[in-house]
Amino acid sequence: MSPTASTGAQSAADPGELERFRKIQQLTNHWAHPAGPPSYYWYLTFENTPGLHAIARKCQEAIAFPYYDLTPLDDLHLTLDRIAFTADITPRQVKAIEDAATRNCQRIPPLGITIGLLGGTPGAIGFTATPSQPIRRLRDALRAATLAVRPGIPVSETGFHPHVTIAYSNSDDIPATEVVTAVEKVRTANRAEVTIREASIVVLERGPRSYAWRAISRIPLAG
Repeated sequence: MSPTASTGAQSAADPGELERFRKIQQLTNHWAHPAGPPSYYWYLTFENTPGLHAIARKCQEAIAFPYYDLTPLDDLHLTLDRIAFTADITPRQVKAIEDAATRNCQRIPPLGITIGLLGGTPGAIGFTATPSQPIRRLRDALRAATLAVRPGIPVSETGFHPHVTIAYSNSDDIPATEVVTAVEKVRTANRAEVTIREASIVVLERGPRSYAWRAISRIPLAG
C-alpha cells in the first residue's frame, strides 16, 4: 500500500467504485513520482493474520503480470496518516506523540473489520477495509496525538479510503483490460475478517519499486 490513500482501492461504500475500476483504460507507473525522504507514519499492520495472507496470496496469483510489483505478505498494511519526515521531528517528539496516542487509544476498543472487495486505480490494486467509520475514528485519535505535540505539522485533508494494497503498477501505458478481467474474477470471492488490536508508528522508506517499513512503536487499543 502506498503512503497515500489515492493509490489503492476506493471505499466499498462508494457505489461507483466498481464502475470506475472497469473504466480504467491504461495503467500508470506508480513508481514514476519522485521518492520522498524517510517518514514516520501511522499504520495498521497485518503480520499475524493468516486469513488475510491467504486471500492476498490467491489474488496476487490472479494478477501476477510482469507489469505489477506484488506486496510481500508480511508487509501488508493499512496507511492511516503521515506523522512527519524523520528529519523534521525529534525522537523526543515522537515519544511524546506515542504517549499521547496511548492515552487516546485507552478509550478505543479493538476493531473488527472486513478486508476484501478487490479493486484499484491505474497505479495499484488493493482490498477495501470496512466498515470505514471505526477506522476513521481511530485515525482521528492518532492524528489528534500528532497535532498535540506538533500543532503546526501539515496533515492531509484529502479523501481517506481505508485499503490494503497488494500490488503496484510498474509501467505506463499498459492496457488495463487484462487486469480488470482478472480482478473481476476474484473480486467478491475473497474476504478476511480481521481484529485490529493496535496501531503502529513506522518508519517508511521507498526503495527501487518497493516500500520498506519497520514498526518502532505499537499502541494498544485498550477500550
